[in-house]
Amino acid sequence: MLVIIFIGMPLLSTTMQIKDVVTYVGRAFVGKPVTGFRGPYEEIASRISQGFTAVYVKIITDDGLTGWGEAIAREAPSATASIINELFKPMLIGKDPLDTEVLWEELFTAMRIRGHHAGYYVEALSGVDLALWDLKGKILGKPVHKLLGGTFRSEVRAYASSVVFMSPEDTVKEVEKLLEQGFRYIKVKIGRGYDIDKSVIKAIRDSLGNEVEIMVDANTAYNVATAIKVGRMLEKYDVVWFEEPVPPDNLEGYTRVAKALDIPIAGAETLFTKYQWLEFMSREAIDIAMPDIARVGGITELLRIRALADSFGIPMTFHVGLSGAGCRAATLQFIAATPTNTLFTPAYEYYYVEKNPLAYEITKEPVENFRGDYVTIPGKPGLGVEIDEEKLRKYTT
Repeated sequence: MLVIIFIGMPLLSTTMQIKDVVTYVGRAFVGKPVTGFRGPYEEIASRISQGFTAVYVKIITDDGLTGWGEAIAREAPSATASIINELFKPMLIGKDPLDTEVLWEELFTAMRIRGHHAGYYVEALSGVDLALWDLKGKILGKPVHKLLGGTFRSEVRAYASSVVFMSPEDTVKEVEKLLEQGFRYIKVKIGRGYDIDKSVIKAIRDSLGNEVEIMVDANTAYNVATAIKVGRMLEKYDVVWFEEPVPPDNLEGYTRVAKALDIPIAGAETLFTKYQWLEFMSREAIDIAMPDIARVGGITELLRIRALADSFGIPMTFHVGLSGAGCRAATLQFIAATPTNTLFTPAYEYYYVEKNPLAYEITKEPVENFRGDYVTIPGKPGLGVEIDEEKLRKYTT
């Protein structure tokens, strides 16, 4: 009789189940609006945006293992937490945490018939999905990027984001500081009008030449005609990409801008599942896809969006912005497992302006470890982030 003995293989419980789902509504107040938007939203933000917010999701198994995720929740984070606690939690209890695809479909379709297929609902789903992937990696003893197919890169270049609405002179000084810190790729907020936008970009090029690579983000500030006019100006100054030129509900406008300009149009952090992304890609509305892993439905849905982008030949990078440690760790894991598209390699958005306590003060070890302007991909099992629950509670309500 032939006996085969496997040595060194971890013995996984075949009966592991989800025992509990816990949410933490994180708020870190800084006493002023934290936004790069202009126009009507600027006045609104002065009343409702006074700091950083996020919803952290903790999933616990009957074996005592835990997975952590983050749902983007820029405003009213309690709404996101309520969706998880009242809708998702009862559906998750008793389920196998390794069934990420099955659980995603069950949670997504539960309210789809009632029209909930984007917005807060999918943002809440994102946090749950990231927690499940973190848990899966810990169960299997592997960093998530290994579960996604392997490591294309062990570190990723970061760009500094974002130089926000300064005078041309002060903008140059700020960019010089970032260059001294080792950042060559720097994103600048635009959207104050053609003349001021031109004066800012011109000042950078006149002072620093090609020493710096410039990306710009209009945060949907323009109508189509102005976006095209601004885009043609940006082309003269060799700007890398023009991000979110018009509002995301103006698909026709995005398409007109993209077809009128040679500068790559990047977008859109405001989109949710593959169904929205398919519309933008099939209409040639974007040249660079920039989804947010904590908004689109987590890793499970982002894999589908990446497949779409690959089929349309559209390179992909990722939005992070004001998010916390969970989003940042998950983004780094996904970048590690995302191939280069022709000559375009995914970059990591490093928000340098203000240190978000929900990113830097609630973990046992830093998520972002720099070597120059490169960030190391976390190598621990799961998402590679260890949340310090006691520290997190200081920012929860």
